[in-house]
Amino acid sequence: MKKQSFFNSLSPDNRYLVLSVFSIYLVQGIYIIMIGSALPMIKAEYQIDYQVGGMLLSVQSIGYLVMGAVTGILPKYLGMKRTILILTNFAFVGLAIMMVTGNPVLLLFAMLMTGISKGATTNFNNQIVTTLSGGDAGALNLLHACFAVGACIAPLIVLACGASWRTAFAIEIVIGIVCFLFNSRLKAGPEVCAQEQKGKADFGFLGEKIFWLCTILMFGYQAIEASVMGWLVTFFVDSGTVDSAAAQLLTSALWIALLVGRFTSSFLARRFRPYQMITVMVIGIAAFFALMMGSRALVPMTIGTIGLGLCMAGMYGTIVANGGDLFDRYPMCMGVFVTIPGIGATIAPSVIGMISDQLGIRGGMSVLFVPAVLLLLVGACNLAYQKAHRRGNKKAV
Repeated sequence: MKKQSFFNSLSPDNRYLVLSVFSIYLVQGIYIIMIGSALPMIKAEYQIDYQVGGMLLSVQSIGYLVMGAVTGILPKYLGMKRTILILTNFAFVGLAIMMVTGNPVLLLFAMLMTGISKGATTNFNNQIVTTLSGGDAGALNLLHACFAVGACIAPLIVLACGASWRTAFAIEIVIGIVCFLFNSRLKAGPEVCAQEQKGKADFGFLGEKIFWLCTILMFGYQAIEASVMGWLVTFFVDSGTVDSAAAQLLTSALWIALLVGRFTSSFLARRFRPYQMITVMVIGIAAFFALMMGSRALVPMTIGTIGLGLCMAGMYGTIVANGGDLFDRYPMCMGVFVTIPGIGATIAPSVIGMISDQLGIRGGMSVLFVPAVLLLLVGACNLAYQKAHRRGNKKAV
């Protein structure tokens, strides 16, 4: 019997809910990458050094980290719909603040607001799609493809607006208002609403090896992803390889590669097991990042950038799928799972900023070789664990 497609298996309310979270992720992709694309201009206009720039990116990750810890609790008090609508729109308040002031304290607050939205969106969207799809990697990769679509659009908007990064931010705020109006009609079906009612805090997942393998993999991946999102345009421009316009196009090429990679990962998830895909992807991330960092010519840097995007593309959804039914068995698991990797995303951009002030942006970005090696080591451990686990299951049968 042919398996029913993800969308066809949903009730009308849950289908609208899924379309809503897809649209929220697309809008998030625009504002997260838009901030990184505009960072060189913001940095120059407000006279911000690398260290402060790194702090801005890290504060955003702190908001992401904090919301990962509390978003599993808030729907019990505010309801799923109200919580989503409130928290996911904090980002546009943050963008508006950045448009009107260069005060470092207010800029940090603005970036915190965008981080809160990012954390809430990531937690809710992954929890909702994981619940409704039964942890299907294809559905999760399709969700993350929406982020990639937004991320592809962001550098093009910044490029079209020229030196006026405020115009680009204003366009994103308008897009956010349209998204808010669309999502104001959403209703959660009983499967999702059940998440609001679960009051027992079961932390049994902390004793499971697969949780820690998935979490450390996500830690390394998010350290690289957050840093690349925030620093890539600055890296391209300040390393002297390309000009600002070409840097925006290269960033867009990265996210086109991520988009292609996420659709490809969604297709491959039907043919290969998550641990097999993770093994290939972590090797690719390390190899292409090394190529990008070691290149001073445009062509190999472009190949390294696009290859990095293709290999990073399916990591989030595939790592979640690698956990099997872990997130269904433990309602508190997703919040902790989002929070711990958020530490990597918080620390890495600031460390890059501090080192860049001393050694330049290329020296600062070299820090990311540490999480790249971590991915290789834990990817190998995950492969060994999953193979041993599968052999054990066969013997039990």
